[in-house]
Amino acid sequence: MSIRRMVKGYMTTEASFIVTWTIFLFVLLIYLSFYSYDKCVLFQDAYAVCFRGSIQKKEEQVTAYINAHIKEQFGRKYFGVGQVQGTVDVNGNTTSVTGECEVKVPVRQIFTMYDKAGWKISTQAKAQIINPTKIIRRCRWIKNGWKE
Repeated sequence: MSIRRMVKGYMTTEASFIVTWTIFLFVLLIYLSFYSYDKCVLFQDAYAVCFRGSIQKKEEQVTAYINAHIKEQFGRKYFGVGQVQGTVDVNGNTTSVTGECEVKVPVRQIFTMYDKAGWKISTQAKAQIINPTKIIRRCRWIKNGWKE
């Protein structure tokens, strides 16, 4: 007997491992790109709603404006995540919006370390509360005061 007959099917077994790992890596790259995209968009949305809330004319309206528009801003533009949650915090002259969501991974236990957040995305955006009307009036007052 020749060696060929004794090791029949060797290349088929090797190819099945290579194809399996190639598919696994492509799927992992797709989920990592979902994670990166969602993290960037979540920060962008959190900052946009935080900034829009921070330029309200009255400081009392900041939290109400953000709470009213946060779900509209987050919308449904995220890929492969669950519910997107947002919270508002006003601390003195600064407002912050925190956004959280979790990427849905089919076999999460394999890709996540034990007791770690894993595929959970959390971001915080801050903006200083200002009154644009008051600032424009002060600038005009200073400008008119210097002319005289």
